[in-house]
Amino acid sequence: MFAHQKKVLLLFALLILSISVACSTSSIPFIGGEPEAEVAPTINPLDLEIMIAEAAATKVAQTVEAIPTNTVTAIPTETPVPSPTPIPPTNTPTEVDYPNTGSELEENEGVKIYTDYVGAYTITLPTRWLSLRPGEEEYTEALTLPEASIPEIQASLLAMENFDPNTFRLVALDTREGHYNDGFVSNINFVLSEETDASLEEIFAASVLGLPETLPGVLITSADIAITSSGVPVAFIVSERDQVTATGQNISLYQKQALFMVKNHSLVISFTSTLDFKDQIIEDFDAMVDSFGLLGEE
Repeated sequence: MFAHQKKVLLLFALLILSISVACSTSSIPFIGGEPEAEVAPTINPLDLEIMIAEAAATKVAQTVEAIPTNTVTAIPTETPVPSPTPIPPTNTPTEVDYPNTGSELEENEGVKIYTDYVGAYTITLPTRWLSLRPGEEEYTEALTLPEASIPEIQASLLAMENFDPNTFRLVALDTREGHYNDGFVSNINFVLSEETDASLEEIFAASVLGLPETLPGVLITSADIAITSSGVPVAFIVSERDQVTATGQNISLYQKQALFMVKNHSLVISFTSTLDFKDQIIEDFDAMVDSFGLLGEE
C-alpha cells in the first residue's frame, strides 16, 4: 500500500509540471515544484467518489504569493526505455525504425498529427501553433524561424533546450502575431510519467486534493472526469493563479489540464494562457483533446 501511495505522489508531482512562459525570462518556470512526501493524501478507495466530489466543489482561495519565475525544479525519475506499439502481424513482418524518443510529428495537408509510441496514442495538434518535440529536428529548425527573434518566443525556445524528451514529450507555442498578451506566450505541453499501476481516478483525486496545498494562491474552478467523443476517459482540472514575471509584472494565469492513462503511464496535457486571453484560443485546446485516440483501438 505504501509503495502504491508513493507512485501516486510521484504522478501528482508530474501533474503540476505545467509550463508558464513569461516575458523576458531565461527559462520556462513551472507552476509548482516537488511536494514533500509527508503531505501525500491517503486515498481510501471506498471514499474516493466522495473525496472527488468534495474537492471539485471546493473553491480554494488563498493569498497570492509572488513565485520566482526563473527557477525550474526537476523531479528525478527513472524513465522506461520507449517501446513501440506491437504491429499487427502480416504475412511479411516489417521492421519499423521508430525515432529515438519513440514518437512522430507529421503534417499532411495542413493537419498536424502527433503519435507517441511510448504511450500508444495519437492526437491532432492545433495547426496554427508551433509544435515541437524537445531534442528533435523541428526544435532545432524552430530556432532559425523569423518569430524566434521575438524575445518572448526566443526565451521559450531556449528554455526547452535541456528538457528531458522522455518526460516532456511535446510543447506547442502560440506564436501568432498579436497573441502575446502581457508578454506571455500561451502554451500547451505534454508530460508523460514513468510506468505506474495507479488508476486515473486515484491520480485525479490526489491531484485535486493536493494542488491547493502545493501551490499557494491557486484557485481550482472545476474538476471532473469525462469521456472524449470517441469514448476515452479523461480527467479535467481547471485552475487560476496570479504570477509575477521576471520583469516584475503581475499577470493572472488560466490553466486547463487534461489527464489520460496511456499504456501504464499518466499523460498530462496542460494549456496555460493569461486569464483575459484564454477565451480566444481555448477552443484549440479543447478540439485537440477531443481528437485523442489510443493506438490499436477502433
